[in-house]
Amino acid sequence: MKFFFQTIIHLIAALFLYFMIGMALSSWLIQSEFIDMHFDSEVLVTIALLVALWHYFARVFMNAKSLSLWEKNRAGMFAALISLALSLIIHTVNGSLSILPAYIARKGLFLGNVISLNTVNVLLILFLIIGFIALFIAQRNPLVVKSNPKMDWNKLSASSRVGMMSLFGLLGVFLAFYLGQGTVRDLVNHSVVYLKDADVEGFRDYLLSFGPLAAIVSALLMVFQSVIAPLPAFVITFANGLLFGWFYGAILSWSSAMLGAVICFYIAKFLGRPVVEKIVTKKALDWWDQFFGKYGKHSVFLARILPIVSFDLVSYAAGVTSIRFWQFFWATGLGQLPATILYSYLGQNATGTVQILFILFTVVTALAVLGVIFKPKIEAKLRAKKGANVQ
Repeated sequence: MKFFFQTIIHLIAALFLYFMIGMALSSWLIQSEFIDMHFDSEVLVTIALLVALWHYFARVFMNAKSLSLWEKNRAGMFAALISLALSLIIHTVNGSLSILPAYIARKGLFLGNVISLNTVNVLLILFLIIGFIALFIAQRNPLVVKSNPKMDWNKLSASSRVGMMSLFGLLGVFLAFYLGQGTVRDLVNHSVVYLKDADVEGFRDYLLSFGPLAAIVSALLMVFQSVIAPLPAFVITFANGLLFGWFYGAILSWSSAMLGAVICFYIAKFLGRPVVEKIVTKKALDWWDQFFGKYGKHSVFLARILPIVSFDLVSYAAGVTSIRFWQFFWATGLGQLPATILYSYLGQNATGTVQILFILFTVVTALAVLGVIFKPKIEAKLRAKKGANVQ
């Protein structure tokens, strides 16, 4: 029970500290008219709270004491006081002390018109009092957590720690632009809808709306779906063939998919197996281990040919095996090349039936590859059965 209350106090302290930092950064950025016109600076409050949660859970479940700024006596309190002072000075000078902090907090927390600014001001004062008390208590009562040998922050390699911080940093930057920049948010939302619905022609028309940047947007979305979002990449490949022709469409799809695969591979290398298990699940990695153990250096090539095997899974899983990068690179490139060329050709010449053709191609290819894989076993069983009958 004592540990439970202690963790609650530390959670409040972490949220309070990063909330104050987010408020100060938002207030500072809002002073720039150019930034304020193109970016909703208030979302930094949300990003700061997400960072607080990530650091808090890393502290509780990974014993990452170096990330718990709220536990550091001088640094934590100093950061909170400086952030508070900066916010007060900015809003006092502008004469907006009673309005803008509440507005930033309300918009940053996506409360909209659900709650009035006066109520937010009252809640902010209460949060200030409770937050400073929680911060004071947390700094004098550090958390004592049980160490997890596989996920202990201090026992992870330096590359794993850097990789983990880099990954969450990139996610934070993406969220900041997604939430704070309307153009980026619309791009992602529209693209997800087209990809989810397998609307090739609609996605083609959407890419056309970007004019000369269509190829760049297509490449970025291919990398995005490879690294982050489990969306159907074949829609992008079909659309590229339809928009740029099968040859240039295939080159664009192949190269951007390769970039996504390489990023996944190195993310896994940096993070290490314990963390990758959290991304792709332990069950998926165990399946890959068996597949790799059975087919060795040919496993990546076989997995790439099979359309039913997740592209992302293979890329992440390969990063935590003994497969060398160039072996992974060439196996991936050669393995995905036939499907990329075919999808691009179909996209150029058969737009009305791409979903049916994709399903047929997937089934036929999967059956053919599975037949090649299991043929030796089937033949061995038949020989054994024939030998038994002869005896």
